[in-house]
Amino acid sequence: MKKLLIIGTGGQGKVVLDCALSTGNYHDISFLTNDSTAKEITGHTIFYEHDVLSHGKDESADFSFYDDYDEVVVAIGNNKARLKKSLHFLENNIRLATLIHPRAVISRFSNIQEGSVVFANAVVNPFSTIGLACIINTAAIVEHDCTIGDGVHISPNVSIAGTVSIGEKSWICVGSCVANNVNIGANCVVGAGGVVLKDVPSNVLVAGVPAEIKKYYIV
Repeated sequence: MKKLLIIGTGGQGKVVLDCALSTGNYHDISFLTNDSTAKEITGHTIFYEHDVLSHGKDESADFSFYDDYDEVVVAIGNNKARLKKSLHFLENNIRLATLIHPRAVISRFSNIQEGSVVFANAVVNPFSTIGLACIINTAAIVEHDCTIGDGVHISPNVSIAGTVSIGEKSWICVGSCVANNVNIGANCVVGAGGVVLKDVPSNVLVAGVPAEIKKYYIV
């Protein structure tokens, strides 16, 4: 049994807590947040960054706080922020948790990287790779031979067909579908209920049935 620290107390933090508890692998789960208004989560300690981290030049003082935990997981919905924090932890030899709900269906031939969370009733099929710090949300389906980049969020009830590639930090919103053999770039958003039938370039919002480009992002 291990000790887990969850970064973030918002909605993502709460569902990550439930997922972690469901695994039965942790005897002690605490939270760290920069939100001074965060409400109590019964049975779990909340630490506030301004109390336990120095935010000064001596980062070693900050990292000593994490020594008390076996694993850390970043539970922040924003893809860019979640990936950035996760990479920072790895660069400083802080171990990230990979959480898989016991009711998820994960192929023995798939690969799920550190810091990712796979929620209840999600499916990851053979020879698919889930990158670092991804969210595979409730009842999402990632079919065979897919490549999901770092920091991607696959929302609830999304269906990703076979041999799809999704670039880092993209967000596939609730109820969307992506047809087989489609490539979606980095920093993209697929709007809720969208049906993606063709390749999508990086840094755009697509939506509709079939999905078309609605907005370009400047990065």
